Amino acid sequence: MQTKNLIKIFKAEATVLVSMIESLPDNGDIQSFAIEMLQGKIRDLNNIAVHLSSVGADADNAASEEEARKLAEETARKAAEEEEARRIAEIEAARKATEELEAARKAMLEMQENARKQAEAEAAARKAAADEEARRIAEAEAAKRAAELEKVRQIAIEEAANKAAAEENARKAAEAEAARKAAEEEAKKAKSLADMFADNTADVEQTYNAEDEQQTVEQPATESVKTESKPSTLADRFQQNTPSVNDVLAGLEKKANLASRFNSRPITNLRKAIKINDRIRFINELFNHDSQQYELTIDDIENSENITEALDKLFSNRNWDQEDETTVDFLGLVYQRFKS
Repeated sequence: MQTKNLIKIFKAEATVLVSMIESLPDNGDIQSFAIEMLQGKIRDLNNIAVHLSSVGADADNAASEEEARKLAEETARKAAEEEEARRIAEIEAARKATEELEAARKAMLEMQENARKQAEAEAAARKAAADEEARRIAEAEAAKRAAELEKVRQIAIEEAANKAAAEENARKAAEAEAARKAAEEEAKKAKSLADMFADNTADVEQTYNAEDEQQTVEQPATESVKTESKPSTLADRFQQNTPSVNDVLAGLEKKANLASRFNSRPITNLRKAIKINDRIRFINELFNHDSQQYELTIDDIENSENITEALDKLFSNRNWDQEDETTVDFLGLVYQRFKS
């Protein structure tokens, strides 16, 4: 009877030991209290085995049975305590596993959040790079368009300049043609005036040659008279005042076409009365391209009291060709300046 009870207790303890062994984690993470429980259970099984080996022929002895009963109760009590400890250990392990699982879940969530942030940062970086590339492309396109517009503007400026130059050349050509026609007209008028000057000079010379001959007859025959040749140009007569300038001008005024050559109204300001084309012609042909000498001469004429003084100043240091139409035009304006 005692042997049977010991065997039952041994089987029960062995079953508990097997259950404890099966509950061990496969990853090898065994808690220290679980190892202690295994060691205690193994000791209990060893004690039962010792009792089984000591049971003799008197196994039915009441004392032995009582002792075996007590041993069995003690063993059962220890087994219950160990089972309770195992359940507590399992609960603790489950709690720790839950905590570890929660920690792992939090770590996973944190990793996911970090991955999300990293992905957002990478997407933002890619977007910024794309925006920067688009900006560079837009700037390059704008610069290209600006260069094209500038090229078009330069072409327009060049075309406008060429058009303005062509218009200016056309205007100058028109002015030159008008000036040429005016010069031809003035040349015709000047020729008439030159003929008028030449006729008047011839009349004056004939008059004073006759007076010279009369004076020569009245002089004593023994006196040596040196006869000088009369000046043959109007400029020489202006320089020597022989005959009187007033007489020469009076002879000019007798010409029938004088009124058509000069305006009936006198000129009050010689400088303003001379047109730009005539001014350039006078400077180039009468004053040897010296505009300063031209201006000084105009000042001398304006500062003269009368036509006689003006002509004296003109021919005191100049020897203009009286047949030249430019000379005739200039003298005609001087005459008109002092006409009353």
